Amino acid sequence: MIVKVDFDVLNTFDCTYGEFEEKSNKLRIFVKGGLALPHGRISNVGQEFYFSVCAKEKSSNVERLFPKYYIYDPARKVEYVEWEMCEGLLKARTDTGEWTQYESKSDSLYAMHEYVGGCWFVFDEVVFFRRSVDRYMPGRENSSEEKIVQLFGDSSRADQLSREFCLEGVLDVFPGSGWMSWMIRAKSFYIEIPD
Repeated sequence: MIVKVDFDVLNTFDCTYGEFEEKSNKLRIFVKGGLALPHGRISNVGQEFYFSVCAKEKSSNVERLFPKYYIYDPARKVEYVEWEMCEGLLKARTDTGEWTQYESKSDSLYAMHEYVGGCWFVFDEVVFFRRSVDRYMPGRENSSEEKIVQLFGDSSRADQLSREFCLEGVLDVFPGSGWMSWMIRAKSFYIEIPD
């Protein structure tokens, strides 16, 4: 499924990115996880699908369309693939089947960071990009101070018809693992969700 979405409404800062493909002026970047969506809904016009932001009470559970939908507790550094709230307390299960029962309402709310993944960011009619990766030391705790920069295209070809897209996050494949910053000049953007 191809979903047209305004790139600026997405919270991409916590994403973990995987492989990428570049061909025929199209750049596809796999989002493993960490993509946060605002409240919204999907509508269609003919065969095209569009994501639009709306109030929480009018939103549909768009996250369930993605192959990976989970919550993340940053204090415990754990992902949960199934969860429920009982009297304000979170009960959640990891993908290995382990259940956790939270003891306080504040900890329960703190753990309710919803994310999706398993999709592709697709940039069409790319004229230029600059990607830099600050590689991690083994264990991913510190930078190795090794920086890799990759350029594609010609920045002088960028015109009023293209726009700038910026991604930051963890790159989990070669030349990573590391912190990635990627500036892309392209004419359009959409999300591809595998069927």
